[in-house]
Amino acid sequence: MSRGKIVMLNYEYDDLSLEQEECAKQGFEFAAGHCSTDDEFLAVAGDAVGIVNVYARVTPRVAEGLKNCKVIARTGAGYDLINVEACRANGIEVCYVPDYCVNEVADHAVGLLIAVQRKILQHHRNILAGKWDYQLVGPVARLNTQTLGLIGLGRIGRHVVRKIKEIIPTILVYDPYLDSETFAELGVQQADLDTIFEQAHIISLHAPLTPQTHHIISAESLARMRKHPFIINVSRGALIDLNALIDALQSGQVRGAGIDVLESEPDVPPALKALDNIILTPHAAWYSQDAEHETRTRALADVIRVINGEPPRNPAP
Repeated sequence: MSRGKIVMLNYEYDDLSLEQEECAKQGFEFAAGHCSTDDEFLAVAGDAVGIVNVYARVTPRVAEGLKNCKVIARTGAGYDLINVEACRANGIEVCYVPDYCVNEVADHAVGLLIAVQRKILQHHRNILAGKWDYQLVGPVARLNTQTLGLIGLGRIGRHVVRKIKEIIPTILVYDPYLDSETFAELGVQQADLDTIFEQAHIISLHAPLTPQTHHIISAESLARMRKHPFIINVSRGALIDLNALIDALQSGQVRGAGIDVLESEPDVPPALKALDNIILTPHAAWYSQDAEHETRTRALADVIRVINGEPPRNPAP
């Protein structure tokens, strides 16, 4: 007899045998589906005892409608899709996987940073167009003379510091939640946003999406950037006002960008595609085969733990 249904929502995986086999072994029925509205969510998962959520939005109405659900686990480090307060008010625990892809995202950020600043893709396009001339891309500065500004010094931000410090020694960091000892231990300079906007040649975003960080890169903040920096975002698309960034890239206020996440994703504005001074990747910074396996198994494991009456390993804060 089944112990109830565990549902995976808005997944991107071709093969769900990992979840199917584990649920069967634990005595649960497994189902999977996609939804884009509250009604669709409840139609697919309304009778679930547990949900593995990849990209579905959990609103207060959804939380109230999940009468049997004990737990929702997000297969990722961000949980802004889920109204945690509403879930817990309705007896639903919320879990996530905060550290499954730290190396992958840090590597991706460093890769984008170097590729954009060294104008590697522009060289590549020129060669494909039959133009063998390093000067076509314009001036390129020596990286170890540049100042890097990081916004956010969590797990990924700290890994970026450790990986990039040999290449760019001068690193300014804004993170209002850390004490001065953390900055000193990593050999970086604590700074406020104004200092980063005024002094950084490269700005890399590693902050969660909150009301305070929404559009932290805006028309107003872009106008304050004196060094015409390169901007890297492997965190959350809504940290950047995309229209403001497009305007800044077109005008030269921002020299270039490496962007893995968009507020409009998967829709990419034509004006962004037309730019020569940007590298775009499809929310891929997290991905490796190892990271995918880890986040799927850990999210499902926490779902089963909570249903079994055990505390989750990674409850959302």
